[in-house]
Amino acid sequence: MKDYKKIGLIGLISLISLVGLINIHAQTAPQFLISWQANSTAPSWYQGKIFPIKDSQVDIGFELIDNGKPADLSKTAIRWYINDKLVKNEKDGLGIKYLKFIVADYPGQKTEIRIAIPSYKNFDPLDKIIAVPVVQPEAVISAIYPNKEITAGKSEFEAIPFFFSAQNSNQISYRWFVDNREVSDLGENFNILDLNIPLEAPKGTVINIKTTIKNLFKDMEFASKSIRVSIK
Repeated sequence: MKDYKKIGLIGLISLISLVGLINIHAQTAPQFLISWQANSTAPSWYQGKIFPIKDSQVDIGFELIDNGKPADLSKTAIRWYINDKLVKNEKDGLGIKYLKFIVADYPGQKTEIRIAIPSYKNFDPLDKIIAVPVVQPEAVISAIYPNKEITAGKSEFEAIPFFFSAQNSNQISYRWFVDNREVSDLGENFNILDLNIPLEAPKGTVINIKTTIKNLFKDMEFASKSIRVSIK
């Protein structure tokens, strides 16, 4: 009977050790650390994520974190997929941790990127999928007037483009409209509207202001924004 108890105890200890090894293995499984950046533009003060639009370039890269440190993948096959289509693999070289691609999806869709490592140490094949949202260009009118209320006289408004592919301000055009009439005398800074309201204008008068921002080299890359202000 003592031998049976001894065997049972050894079996229990072995099972506990096996469970412990499984837990350790699960805890130390390598993790993907992925980052990406779109070449769309945004103001320097903008601290949010800059998303791509259609035809933007996206740079994406990753590190495989193994036991708290970046793994050496220089001799490892890495496969990249975009929307389930293989775009790079070991035939293009080993250890490819970075990829550049042009977004083919439309606003409201997501570009799915999958990174696959078929063989790494004794682990099962590793892979990671991320989705990059595709947006449309946006126009913002900066109006630093509480409650959108202005006084008669001069008021200034600024048009700010977000998520355009144009990398130079000279590639962007601005148009302003006040009460559906286009403003022709914008001065040197086309993104600024200097609005002059006659001093005798009645209080409470509502004024509609609209701007349209466009990439001069891409007909379909534009955005509009409208706001309403009132005279106090």
